[in-house]
Amino acid sequence: MRVSNEIFFAAVEERIEAGERVRITLVGTSMRPTLIEGDVLTLEPLAGTPVVGDIVLFRYCGRHLLHRVVAVDNGVYTIQGDNCATTETCRREDIVARVVEVEKHNKIKHFAVRWFGHKGRRQLRPWYFLALAILMWAPLNGLGIPLDNYILGLRADHLLHASVFIPCALFLWDVVGPKWLVWLCSLAIGLISEGVQWLLPYRGYDINDLVANAIGVTLGMMVIFAVRQAGRRRRQCPGRARRGGCR
Repeated sequence: MRVSNEIFFAAVEERIEAGERVRITLVGTSMRPTLIEGDVLTLEPLAGTPVVGDIVLFRYCGRHLLHRVVAVDNGVYTIQGDNCATTETCRREDIVARVVEVEKHNKIKHFAVRWFGHKGRRQLRPWYFLALAILMWAPLNGLGIPLDNYILGLRADHLLHASVFIPCALFLWDVVGPKWLVWLCSLAIGLISEGVQWLLPYRGYDINDLVANAIGVTLGMMVIFAVRQAGRRRRQCPGRARRGGCR
């Protein structure tokens, strides 16, 4: 049975008014990177006046939001999600509870969202493509790296090519529009990489390297779609606590 936000938060308010602590599972992105989807939050009835920095559950325009207090002026609270550009305002009577505990259920997921979520991708994107350019131009043949060795029956050189291009689509995800175009652009980068190496006198061209680049790009796309599909299924799972907010 799936419970609507209105029914769910009415039950939360009832327990809060009874002086109880309430645990809810966070859904949404408005408090990233401080809080991520799946974190379990403990809400406590207000004891005193909320202060700047508190994360509170409050009523706003017919919805319940969970954001941070950023300013207080003459009884008017300005509240904002850590991942939101806009703010909300409310009165003390609209604030339902304060977050007092956060349980990080999945630290690996928290790390992944921190560095491979939208903000993390934006920060890492230039460094990834810089590293790609260095690998494309660097005279790796003269470094004595044993790329002709075999690992599980596959050449280390081909495994390296595929591994390097697995994240390519991820870092183009927010830059290129249609997702099929993300795949094609990633393949084009792999093709350009091999073309540059063909032109350099100290590098070599191998069609198998190009195939490995394409395999890496395709694997990366498959991982992205699998993760996104799993996220959609998790959000649709019955019994999950839900809330409104920036998405």
